[in-house]
Amino acid sequence: MTTVPLTAASGDELATDPAGTAVPAEPSGVSIGLVELSERVVASVLTRCPWLYRAATSVLAVFAAVCLVAVGTRLSALPLIPIPLFGAAWYFLRLLRAAETRRMQLRWAALFTVATMVGFWLISVVARWVSH
Repeated sequence: MTTVPLTAASGDELATDPAGTAVPAEPSGVSIGLVELSERVVASVLTRCPWLYRAATSVLAVFAAVCLVAVGTRLSALPLIPIPLFGAAWYFLRLLRAAETRRMQLRWAALFTVATMVGFWLISVVARWVSH
């Protein structure tokens, strides 16, 4: 009698041993690295959520608009400091959308995230500078 494990995903290769039972082609104890796991997560999120690119672009536009409004309300050019980082994040987002391999997707997603977070952090730092 052949048994198929219930945890096997569709498309997994199963081999048959001499006794006729199905066994996975790879041992189940094989661990994958953090980079490969991150690549898989990023690729699956980008595949399952095609609207994510538009949402990220909208968030960057809102952040840039907040900086521009702050220039008018504070009467200072300091709130413009994060704008180049948001521009770089937008560029990384465009490269992420055009990436063909999982490795490139991970690279551009990481750079997009870092540029966005540093720009967002700079908004709070500049707000502290301007308020004093």
